[in-house]
Amino acid sequence: MHNGGTMPDTPITLQYHAPPRHGGALVRSLFAARPAQAPLAQHGIRFEAHWHGARADAKRLAQYRQVCDLPDTGTLPLLYLHAMAMPLHMAILSHARFPLRLLGLVHWSNQLASLRPIANGEAMDMHCTLDGIQTTERGQSFAIHTTLSTGGTVAWRETSTFLSPLARSKPGKKASPDGSEPDWGTPIAQWAVAANAGRRFAGPSGDWNPIHVSALTARLFGYPRAIAHGMFSAARCLALLQHDLPANAPLALDLRFKRPLLIPGQVALYKNQDVTDTPHATHFVLQVQPGGEPHIAGTLRPL
Repeated sequence: MHNGGTMPDTPITLQYHAPPRHGGALVRSLFAARPAQAPLAQHGIRFEAHWHGARADAKRLAQYRQVCDLPDTGTLPLLYLHAMAMPLHMAILSHARFPLRLLGLVHWSNQLASLRPIANGEAMDMHCTLDGIQTTERGQSFAIHTTLSTGGTVAWRETSTFLSPLARSKPGKKASPDGSEPDWGTPIAQWAVAANAGRRFAGPSGDWNPIHVSALTARLFGYPRAIAHGMFSAARCLALLQHDLPANAPLALDLRFKRPLLIPGQVALYKNQDVTDTPHATHFVLQVQPGGEPHIAGTLRPL
C-alpha cells in the first residue's frame, strides 16, 4: 500500500509486512513512456519504503549460496542483504510516480557497512529511501539508501547509486582519469563465468533485468551477449577476500562497477593492501580476461 504526497518534498511512502510483489508493475514500467532524463519539476521526488519483520527465505538463501559458492556460516552473506532489499528497491523504481525510464539504468556504485552479523532466520526491519534526482556530466543520478535494523539497532546499511545516462554517454567504457591503471601484480584467483550465470543468479537475487538473463534479450539493449550481474561478481570476489578477515568482523565495502562482463567470459581477481592511505584496507579489482579491462573495483576494510 502507499500514501502519495502532493508536494515534491513530501515522500511517497510504501509499507509492507511481506516481500512486495511488483511483477505486474515492473513489466508496465519497463514499457512505460518514461524519459531517460526527468524534467526539472520532478527532481525533488522522494520515496520511503519499509518492510517490517523481514526474514530471509531459506530456499532462496540456499540457492544464493550455491550460485555464489558461499558456505553456510549461520549468518546472512554480506551481499545477500542487498538481494533481500531488491524488492523494496524495485517497488520504488516501478512505482507509477517514479519519473525515469527503467531500461538503461546503470548500477553505478555501492557503499555498505556491516555493523554486526545477522543470523539466517533473524527478523529485521528494512527501510529504504530515495531523496531526489541529481544532474551530472554523464546524465541523471539518484541513490537508494537502505538500512536493516534488529532490536531497534542498525545492523547493516547501504547506499546504491544509479545513473540514467545521456544518450551519448557510454558508462563504464571510459579510461581512468589519468589514463593509467596501477600494477596489480599476479592475480589471486581466476575463474570462468558461464553463459547461464545471469539466469542462475536472477532467481535468488530477484534481479531479472533482461540484459542479464539471455543473449537474445541483451541484444535488444545493444549488448552482443548477456552481461553478468555486478552484484554476482562482487559476491564471488568477497567470498575470496573475506578469508583474510576475522569471522563476522564489522566491515565496510565500497564497490565501483566499471565495464560490463559479457558472458560466457573469464575474469581474474587482483588485490593489494594499502598501509598508508587507508590502513588495513584491501583494494581489489576484477578484470575481464584476456584484455584486462576492469569489471569491478573496490575496497574492503574492517570497521
